[in-house]
Amino acid sequence: MSTILNRDTGAERIAPASVELKAGVDGISLPDPLGFGNLMAPIMALAYYRDGAWETPRLTALEPLQLAPHAQALHYGQAIFEGMKAYRNLGALFQSPSLLFRPYDHANRFNRSAARLGMPAIDEEVFVATLEQLVAHLDKLVPDRHAQSLYLRPAMFGVTDHLSVTPSTEYCFVVVATPSDAFFTTPIKAWIERRYSRAGAGGTGCVKAAGNYAASFAAAAPLREQGFQQLLWLDANQRTHLEEFTAMNVFVRWEGKLFTPPLSDTILPGITRDSLLQLAGPLGLVMEERPIAVAELLAAIRAGADIELFGCGTGSVIASVEALGDETGMRVNLPPAVVAPTLRKHLLDIHHGLTPAPKGWQWPVGTRKQA
Repeated sequence: MSTILNRDTGAERIAPASVELKAGVDGISLPDPLGFGNLMAPIMALAYYRDGAWETPRLTALEPLQLAPHAQALHYGQAIFEGMKAYRNLGALFQSPSLLFRPYDHANRFNRSAARLGMPAIDEEVFVATLEQLVAHLDKLVPDRHAQSLYLRPAMFGVTDHLSVTPSTEYCFVVVATPSDAFFTTPIKAWIERRYSRAGAGGTGCVKAAGNYAASFAAAAPLREQGFQQLLWLDANQRTHLEEFTAMNVFVRWEGKLFTPPLSDTILPGITRDSLLQLAGPLGLVMEERPIAVAELLAAIRAGADIELFGCGTGSVIASVEALGDETGMRVNLPPAVVAPTLRKHLLDIHHGLTPAPKGWQWPVGTRKQA
């Protein structure tokens, strides 16, 4: 296991932002509409792994990174990332101006992704403290509107400048931020992908490897002109059962039950997915993890069943699906969502500190005490 330089943990271990960096934040106004990823925060967090140890993360100006053209991440895809958010605290439960959502769960998944790609772990306390310090310095860029957030993108990639087909010995850890709306603010159209596969057994489908997303681009590009915003992936073996959307886990509400495919090594264990599993019961929903056949889903929709389909993830929160299509020319419309909007509002109220949540979900920035 890797070691970390300056082993003291907590927010104070991060190098403070300079007056010049803070001034850069003061001069920014948020656009309206906000969109997603249109405005990058002028400060980022940065650390390198060298000689078997991580250096202390520091805050620095957002700027290009020096990377050799033969760095291993560019040639062998040794790169991972996380997607998470800081929300403006709109309630009276906490004193902090903003809240991170389940940061230690994201830290844990980040390290699982690192392990799968042969990369060094980052101490979870250091990971969370880095996020806290970055968010604290970018506080003016955390939007005040319900459902908007400061989206955070921690990433790690190999920077060793060598073409040997072996893991890097040096790595870069960087966290960038962008004040954003959710990926989708209205119901979406999804394309059932029957040609390509997202992930195979034993692969990297259950971690946030960068290449997982690049592999979807060729299939998705021609569909945008037809109004489809997401691919709905099927299992790689038979292409008969739902796996997940490109950027979201998948849920089906059928009459009084809520279904989602069980986790496997081809499905990403989403933090939002897990949150919904825990919230469903208290909200009066019967939750069941089971395989969902695409033929079963389509037959129920065509028969006029009381059914809805939605995706969930950090970027999108919850996005209802209003129509499905595929390469055969099939097009089916779904009835208006009933449960998904309720789940979305409840989850966003938790994000913004308007309603209590399980321990560790709401993390007030700057307190270093678990809520």
